[in-house]
Amino acid sequence: MNKLHVLLGTIPMLTAWSVGLEGLAAGQKQWQGYLIDRQCAESVKGDSDSKAFVLHHTKDCALMPNCRATGYALFVDNKWYELDKRGNELAVKVLTASKKKRGFYVRVTGTAQGKVLKVESIKESEEPKPNNGAEKKRHGTD
Repeated sequence: MNKLHVLLGTIPMLTAWSVGLEGLAAGQKQWQGYLIDRQCAESVKGDSDSKAFVLHHTKDCALMPNCRATGYALFVDNKWYELDKRGNELAVKVLTASKKKRGFYVRVTGTAQGKVLKVESIKESEEPKPNNGAEKKRHGTD
């Protein structure tokens, strides 16, 4: 009985271990970037500073019927990824629930197939603060 109990107790531990230390299933990754509708993304993909547009892209625009119908993309470090059908559905939920009016920084979990993300989850997250050396001056060796 004790051997069976010990064996059954290890199954949940093995399952938790197989999911990974960060809670990601095998093959899954995370991307952090800006959520934008594909129609607007297409209009700025070739620009030298697409990020400026993405930062100011509004919730109202992203949820307009024409923009919504094209699906959504993720802008990460000057690279573009399209979201799959599930990702598009989750993007609408995130945008609708967000209190922000523009610049939607999110964390996407899933797998990549070329430039398309097969999305497991999308969560709005805090934008990273720019590091321009100001912190070092404040806390540096003056």
